[in-house]
Amino acid sequence: MNRTSNLLGALSMVLADEMREAVNDTLRTTGETAAALIMVGAHPDVHIAEVAEALGLTHSGAVRLVDRLENEELVTRKPGPDSRTVLLRITREGERRRQAALRQRARVLGRALAHLSADEAELLGSCMDKILRGYLTERQQGYRFCRMCDEDTCVPYHCPVEEKWEELFG
Repeated sequence: MNRTSNLLGALSMVLADEMREAVNDTLRTTGETAAALIMVGAHPDVHIAEVAEALGLTHSGAVRLVDRLENEELVTRKPGPDSRTVLLRITREGERRRQAALRQRARVLGRALAHLSADEAELLGSCMDKILRGYLTERQQGYRFCRMCDEDTCVPYHCPVEEKWEELFG
């Protein structure tokens, strides 16, 4: 392993830990609850199975997570196109909490990027775009990549994950 890959690994872990802690503290939760809320808000009518896959949970684990979100009136369930499919939508309160979580995520990432000049940040953005496009190879990875993303920030500006997914599977 070279120094660059080692540094990338360290930075990835620090940022992931800080984002998870900041978001979970804001929502007063643990585990993948915040990621589920962020994902459901970005993808109305997402299936529970897609949430399970994106978050690395078993189907029953995802159902329990959605039960908690529904009990807190943060998401609602509705029947899908067949009897086995359940679709999820975020509630008004869920969206309010989702936005609070995304603000904390942005704070953590902004703190990291504050150490770079505008040119350095632009170069880093180009490199990350290329890495994400190269890394996406399987249909189910899209939600996994973006489970904690502020998709309103990325998607209108040529999201590399969305574009690569469309190229491969659209």
